[in-house]
Amino acid sequence: MILFFIVVFIVNVIEAIAGFGSISIGVPILSIFMGAEDSIAILTVTSLLMLLIMFVSQFKKINWKEFLIILACILPIMPFGYMLFAKLRYSEWALRLIIGVLVTLVSGREIIRMLRKKEEKPMSKVGMYIALGVGSVIQGMLTMGAPLINIYALNRLRDKSTFRATMVTVWLATNVITTVYRALVMDVYTKPILRNIAYALPLVVVAFVIGNYLHHKISNEKFSNFVYIIQFTAGLISIAGGIGALI
Repeated sequence: MILFFIVVFIVNVIEAIAGFGSISIGVPILSIFMGAEDSIAILTVTSLLMLLIMFVSQFKKINWKEFLIILACILPIMPFGYMLFAKLRYSEWALRLIIGVLVTLVSGREIIRMLRKKEEKPMSKVGMYIALGVGSVIQGMLTMGAPLINIYALNRLRDKSTFRATMVTVWLATNVITTVYRALVMDVYTKPILRNIAYALPLVVVAFVIGNYLHHKISNEKFSNFVYIIQFTAGLISIAGGIGALI
């Protein structure tokens, strides 16, 4: 339980500083001792509180037109992710492998960019829409589609502050829908999971206060690079766990 509190606190501090990372870092680590489904369920709900706090604090910076456009693109595709999750929810090894491969590939791509110290060439429109489609499926399945959906969103929202505020609103909306679906249709939220969520929520508030303070003290670029390295390591751990569960 102590390790659970530590992981939830740290990943939410990271979320508050960088605007991403709580689920993509937390799920691969928590799944080692809690299972993939329970980890996704817990971190999806705890992230809602963090997203709500950020939504309220950045409300004036939201681009509502682009929010509605992006949401309209994501929502029709997300049900495919729900169906995949329903088929694989009891295959722990498969969930861990999918999570691990996704996190490792996305974070590995960013680490390579960091090492090369070169600006990435703009992605083609076809590649952009493929990333959006695949990201929407992953968002419905694992609530981890942000790295791929952001590739598309960055081409529509050029201002950094507007991008962050608008996408926080997108994740808040999609996570609420996903949480309701998992609660009412899949009956994911058992009493032990709800108890762990209740324990974790106060930590999220503290994590936001500390993370928001550190946000103004730490270079976003350097910290993002550090987060990608952690994500890459967590992804490899998840892959190893998936292979171990399969064997």
